[in-house]
Amino acid sequence: MSYSKSFRKTISVPYSGSITIHYPASQDGGSKTIDYSGTAYEDVEVDIHVDTTPFDSSVASCNTHVNGLTASVGAMNAAQCASIAKNAEKVSKSIIDGFFHTVRTDLSTQKAELEQAVEARLILLRQQAATLQEKQKKMAEDYARTTARYQKIFTDLNNELSIRIHEIDQPVFNVAKDIDEQSDRMLHTDMVQTAVTMSKETSLLQAQINAATVKHHALEAMNQAQNFLVSKASTERTIQESCIDGSGEDGYLVPVCYMRTDSGREGTKQKCIMPDYYSSKDRNLEERLCQSLKDVNFGNTSNTEEEQLKSYVQTEIAKKITGDDSHSDRVRTMINKMLNK
Repeated sequence: MSYSKSFRKTISVPYSGSITIHYPASQDGGSKTIDYSGTAYEDVEVDIHVDTTPFDSSVASCNTHVNGLTASVGAMNAAQCASIAKNAEKVSKSIIDGFFHTVRTDLSTQKAELEQAVEARLILLRQQAATLQEKQKKMAEDYARTTARYQKIFTDLNNELSIRIHEIDQPVFNVAKDIDEQSDRMLHTDMVQTAVTMSKETSLLQAQINAATVKHHALEAMNQAQNFLVSKASTERTIQESCIDGSGEDGYLVPVCYMRTDSGREGTKQKCIMPDYYSSKDRNLEERLCQSLKDVNFGNTSNTEEEQLKSYVQTEIAKKITGDDSHSDRVRTMINKMLNK
């Protein structure tokens, strides 16, 4: 195979130079230099004819060799992959077999060690069980002997106590024997009807006594209920009388304890006691209350008030003083003595 190709190109060739012209000697004879320059253009045509037959033959031969090489590389790659897979399988199988062999060996060793330990422990347990059985048997024999000995002792003591009790309480046993004989004689005679009649009358009397007791308890319960209602009404009336309806700005009552003592030597002493909440708000509140209550005549307390006060004090004494020792009794007695004065 061959191909031809023609090329055509215009080539420009610049040129320059100088020339010296001599002319004959005369009046004005001599020489003259002339410079020139310019560009010359020329069309150049080139015809190329190439014979590619040897090259094509070489390319075809190279292509054949390349295809053979490609096939060889593919076959080699496939063989290499198969060899790698086979070797990898061999290696993995060897590793797995070696691992499981190691594990089996280790487990077998541990199993053998554990079997030896278990056998040794079982032998020890059998020996200890035999020892415990011997000890149990010996303890059972000792317990049986001790039980028999103490049982004989307690039996003898019971017999001796029974004899002594019968000797001490012989009159009582004689009376009980006589009563049993009299009861048997009464049951086996015509006095049975008398005993039945007495039992009937006794039952009727007992029923009447029980009914009276129930009525008495019911009366006490009604009295207690009445007292409770009276106390409740009195309390409600006291609360109503103590409450003052207002708008919230009215005055309110504060519990105050006022004490005043008269002594010939020390004169009159007075003291006001109130909750700390109110006394902390105003330090001079106690002093002002004492001054305002100084000349107030409170009068004498009524019997009802005294009874209420004593009842309250007795309740507080019972709550606060719960001991039964000598000190508690002395304190309780002194408070009652001062209260009664």
